[in-house]
Amino acid sequence: MKMVGYLVNYPDGISGEKGIYYNYILAANGLFIEASNPMLAARVPVNECEVRGLAPMKAKIALTYGSIPQHFFDLALNTFLAAPDRERYVAVTAAAGYHFYVPVQDEGGASVVYEIGNSVVLDIHSHGHMAARFSGQDNDDEKGLRLSAVVGRLNATPVVRLRAGVYGYYHTLAWRDVFDGSLTRALESEEEEVKIEVDLYGITEPNAPAIQNHSGWLWWDRFFSR
Repeated sequence: MKMVGYLVNYPDGISGEKGIYYNYILAANGLFIEASNPMLAARVPVNECEVRGLAPMKAKIALTYGSIPQHFFDLALNTFLAAPDRERYVAVTAAAGYHFYVPVQDEGGASVVYEIGNSVVLDIHSHGHMAARFSGQDNDDEKGLRLSAVVGRLNATPVVRLRAGVYGYYHTLAWRDVFDGSLTRALESEEEEVKIEVDLYGITEPNAPAIQNHSGWLWWDRFFSR
């Protein structure tokens, strides 16, 4: 069996030999990469392009234990707000259910060094007063298969951003893709914060685009019945 699989998504199904570590899939709307481990399966786009004669695909994640309960994010946010001017790291691990993980760490104003845990499905770190954006260092640190979140603007209304990472390729996720419950103490984007401020003055955009539906099925989803 090959280390890496190269597959093609034809209208009548996917063809090709799967790889041990991950698979590239060529589809009508571009090239995708997919992989799985005991905690998570994910497919994210590598590059967009049009390939005639093939079937399209969508990005998708499937969590083995289902959506992560909202209170895990609430615990993370409380941890970050206790030191809003420093970077901190926590994680959610997935082994016979979900668990909250706070490792030994060296916190700084613009960086954090921590011990890597086992069975981590979601990394969460804070950016203090800075914007919630994944940095180049974050990209270097998150080369495996897992979900990641960054929380910023801790001196105001916190903002959280989430993404799926598949061996160096990343795809932005919405809150509902990862968590259950409601996001009540933070925003999902800087733009959302601006819109809320504008709405307070009665200025709204009637033709704003609808939020993209992130639904879609991985071809291995049958292994992750809930």
